[in-house]
Amino acid sequence: MALQPRRLFIDVQNRTFVGSPSSALPASSTNWVREDVEVIEIYALRPSSSSLSPFSYVDLSSATVKFAIGTVSPAALQTSWTALSTTVTVTNTEIQEGGVFGGTIDEEQKLTWSGAIPVEGSYALSFPYRQISYQSTVSSAIYQAANHGLYDRNIVTISSTDYQVINAGQNSFSIANIGSATAITAGSTGTFTLDVPTITTPPISYAAGIGELQSAIVAAGFSINGIPQIQASGVVGEEVKLRFTGRSGRRAYSPVLVINSSLKGAPGVTANVSYNTQEIAALIAAGTTNVTMEVEISEGAVRQTFRQGATLSGDLITSTSPSPLPAVTANSFALQSANGTVFTITVTNAGELTIAS
Repeated sequence: MALQPRRLFIDVQNRTFVGSPSSALPASSTNWVREDVEVIEIYALRPSSSSLSPFSYVDLSSATVKFAIGTVSPAALQTSWTALSTTVTVTNTEIQEGGVFGGTIDEEQKLTWSGAIPVEGSYALSFPYRQISYQSTVSSAIYQAANHGLYDRNIVTISSTDYQVINAGQNSFSIANIGSATAITAGSTGTFTLDVPTITTPPISYAAGIGELQSAIVAAGFSINGIPQIQASGVVGEEVKLRFTGRSGRRAYSPVLVINSSLKGAPGVTANVSYNTQEIAALIAAGTTNVTMEVEISEGAVRQTFRQGATLSGDLITSTSPSPLPAVTANSFALQSANGTVFTITVTNAGELTIAS
């Protein structure tokens, strides 16, 4: 979506609006345009003891939140909010299949983050189990397999026995007993199959950048002389492309998986807020553009109000008529009959109306 929400961050301990969860600097004054209808997200923050992250998030899902803009009374008001999902999802899409056109094309995959923006947790990348066909010749310690994607020290399984790869080249390799550097000579000639177990990176922090993600791939063994053979590019937390090059190039691979994920988004609340009200229009018409933004948070009997200066602006492009601000709701009201008797109308939790005089 091209239109992004306006995010408000509140330091609930110091009773101030801050510019972001990564900075304790006060938020700048906000500007609101009369005909706009905005997605507003409100986040509550509490100062933390971490020098790297000055705030931790406070869950607002069980609180009552109200938002208003105005002077002595609300000119725009929102009292109904929806808790934001904290679920982070990462999906993989194949951009280009490797090995096609005579084995000349490199595999490309794309990881896409969706849902909440991660603010805590970690994850790992898993390069799935695969099988490789190879050729061997009696009395030779060199095995042939075009673009096998194997690296020295990879563990492989042949006939239920584990070996480690040594002397790997682009199209050939040797095997040795684990912990040994002596190549094992093949006992027969023909085409055989070996298994390559799943390879998993070390944990990657939610806050890791593309360089740290690339380092995790290198740490998993996909490098030659420190040069990455699977190239990562893009923005972590949004979209990352993985290109299988060099030793890992020119063959197809199963989708890389995101595993061991404890990624979690920020808890907050959201609502669509309209400023296209008759009350906003009246303030602007009267020249009253310096107003107050107010957020009220209630939990049980405790209620706190957070305020900050704001500015109203009219529209150059006008297209709709303003609506009156909705009346404040109540669970009862009084009516007077013709003879002066006052009746109280009350609604029950089941939605039934009762009348009492």
